[in-house]
Amino acid sequence: MDRNLTLYQVAPRLAEKVFNSIDEFNRGRTVTNGYYAISMATAYRPYYGFWRIFPNVQAPLFIRTLAVTFDTASERAFALLQNCNIRLEVLDNRNFESYYGSADDMIPFGKYRGKRMSEIYYIDPSYVLWLANKFQPEQKRYESVVEIAKQFARVHFELTIQKRRISSVSHNVGRVGETLKELFLTVLGVRLQVDTYKPDFYVDQSVLAADRDGNRFVFTVKAGGRSLSPNALSCHSRKITPHEMLHLSSARVMSHYESRGVRYTRLGYVKLHK
Repeated sequence: MDRNLTLYQVAPRLAEKVFNSIDEFNRGRTVTNGYYAISMATAYRPYYGFWRIFPNVQAPLFIRTLAVTFDTASERAFALLQNCNIRLEVLDNRNFESYYGSADDMIPFGKYRGKRMSEIYYIDPSYVLWLANKFQPEQKRYESVVEIAKQFARVHFELTIQKRRISSVSHNVGRVGETLKELFLTVLGVRLQVDTYKPDFYVDQSVLAADRDGNRFVFTVKAGGRSLSPNALSCHSRKITPHEMLHLSSARVMSHYESRGVRYTRLGYVKLHK
């Protein structure tokens, strides 16, 4: 990955940390069918964008904005690509400047007339899929709209449809007793539970998560302090949220089990990266 980028309000130490996370995320990923890219923020565009670059297609496809900070933008990109085996790159915004003013992806008809395809896909992806698969353009000038809709349909398949296959590809990871290091997991679900071995309300978080290969993990994030209620976290606890990307510095494999055809790896002694 080219790290010779223009950094806008990003400390070099944070940038290096994010680049290392992206390198780890890309391990085993391919660019055979193109890649996804994060566009760097600038003083005039203070947000990080998410793009799809297809092979043999000159114009990159703008999908959505990610965030106004580099680390949050990368975490959201990781979540979007969690079950997609395509590489993620980071590019200077100058690679995309000439495409911001393009009207090729603007809908010239129907209920979304005057809206860009990326806006429509964000709020109503079914309409974009209808354009891609069922709309028959009667005028030649509409053909480019259909082509861009087909690109979004492919993105939709890569980012959304493949997530449903996560259960069928889950495998047990590691050996029981083995310590795993540097795990990057996307949170699928979180449940609060009270530690019954303690006299007061110590509310833990039971986490279900998956790595980029679809392998499922379950583990507990222990309470950071006592709670006033069994239904609320302590103010000293780090709140875990669905779709969040967690970086586990280390964890021990406690057991393996299978439920309804899905294999799970249970972790203990979990250390979250700070």
